[in-house]
Amino acid sequence: MPTSKPSVLFLPKWYPHEFDWFDGNFIENHAHAIKADAQLAVLFVHSDANLKEGYRIEERENKGIYELRIFYPKPNTALAWLDKLMGGIAYAKAQRFGYQKLVESGWQFDLCHVHVLSRSAFLALALKKEAGIPYGITEHWSGYLKERNEYRGFLKKQFTKRAVTQASFVTTVSTYLKTSMQAHGLKNHYHVIPNVVDAQLFNIDKRNEAVTEVLFVGNLLQRPKKVLDILKVFAALHQAGEKFVLQLYGEGKDEAACRNFIEQEQLSDILQLKGTAEREQIGKKMGSAAFLVLFSEFENQPCVISEAQAAGIPVVVPDLPGIKEFMHEDLGLLFPSRDREAFKAACKKMLHTYQTYKRERIRDYALKTFSEPVIGKQFSDLYQSTLKHAE
Repeated sequence: MPTSKPSVLFLPKWYPHEFDWFDGNFIENHAHAIKADAQLAVLFVHSDANLKEGYRIEERENKGIYELRIFYPKPNTALAWLDKLMGGIAYAKAQRFGYQKLVESGWQFDLCHVHVLSRSAFLALALKKEAGIPYGITEHWSGYLKERNEYRGFLKKQFTKRAVTQASFVTTVSTYLKTSMQAHGLKNHYHVIPNVVDAQLFNIDKRNEAVTEVLFVGNLLQRPKKVLDILKVFAALHQAGEKFVLQLYGEGKDEAACRNFIEQEQLSDILQLKGTAEREQIGKKMGSAAFLVLFSEFENQPCVISEAQAAGIPVVVPDLPGIKEFMHEDLGLLFPSRDREAFKAACKKMLHTYQTYKRERIRDYALKTFSEPVIGKQFSDLYQSTLKHAE
């Protein structure tokens, strides 16, 4: 067993970048949890429609994580199937280019860690065959769930099965995601390791006593977030005489429909679209809010719930498998998913009971379940076990 920190190469499908700094931020959070127990480099590859030839390289030191982003020209042949084929080839070449750059700068890796199965596993499979470097997989993608049913296509299934079979370990962020993958015949030694929360950023703050602030944080999408239903439920609660302000943080393709509804009902004073905000601002807002709501049709293990728990506020959330396995009565209210009347009743109840929840108890649960030291230790144990068996 190695006695020093292993050198680990992160290979994520999603990771924050200049076109979307929120893309895969939960993977970046995993990296920050792991960095205390590993020398960590992230190799992220992405297309760039403005790039005509060659590669664009970005290097960044991110609080103890070395990040290398490689951008390649995005194929544009006007034929979707050809663009997809050429894009896959270009991705693989760019990924190999980035790896060679890492090696030339002195990196020697003990282990690869793939985040979200896709093209990101190309290099991991190659390095296992060429150099005997083992790899593990962490899966976040909800496409395996029966509610989405997006795990389709012969080639995709064959590649995924091969990648899972050859991996030294597979982790999922919820038990439901694990069983969903297993139901597709994807066999391996699975471990459930949830998303991590920055417990310093999300912390208890002085509650706003002047008004009951209810939060929604996420993409403004009717599917799967049912954001228009959330607005309609709170509009009805307002009409019934309940007092609150609902603040929605996020953007999405249904934002215009949300804005139109709010304007039509003349409720801009209590239904407020706040747009995208930095995580620091969200953390501050959660710490002073009354409670958080979700009404999603499907989810894996939403980071926003564990962030709210770290901030010590209760939640009103659907009883989806990936959510309810990390819930109990001290943390908030569950309601039958997709049941709008049940959601409305739970929200009404919470408006009158949120002050009875013990904030320190909620935060303590989050620290014991989602904090960086806890999640980092679980991954470190997996790394050490993998490298011990690889000797």
